[in-house]
Amino acid sequence: IAKGIKEKEKNAKLASEVIDVSLPGKKNLIGKRHPLDLTLESMKNIFVSMGFTVEEGPEVELDHYNFEALNIPKDHPARSEQDTFYINDNLVLRTQTSPVQIRVMENQAPPIKMIAPGKVYRSDAVDATHSPIFYQMEGLVID
Repeated sequence: IAKGIKEKEKNAKLASEVIDVSLPGKKNLIGKRHPLDLTLESMKNIFVSMGFTVEEGPEVELDHYNFEALNIPKDHPARSEQDTFYINDNLVLRTQTSPVQIRVMENQAPPIKMIAPGKVYRSDAVDATHSPIFYQMEGLVID
């Protein structure tokens, strides 16, 4: 008798739980935006709201823009392979976003009101406070 009652309960439950397989499936939201991306977007929005433009430049940079145009002499320690990733004699992974400012000043007359956010690369040993890749944001205002 107990088996019969359990069987009837199971059948009644299955009959009441009809699944319409023709309905669209429920989307699973996978992942979230990285906190650095959210912070960078927030900072850009703040500066744009104050009238700044957001300027970008190449991550593989000419030695001229990364060093020479910024008055960093050939014998400066920042140019050593201990601090800079060299692709060849004329190309480096940018060590700062300052080259973006140089490019903007070459191509735009004042007034200039800009920020240059982006990844930069330095030959640092990885530890709790250092990474060979990090984000930097610089600003430039010329009236």
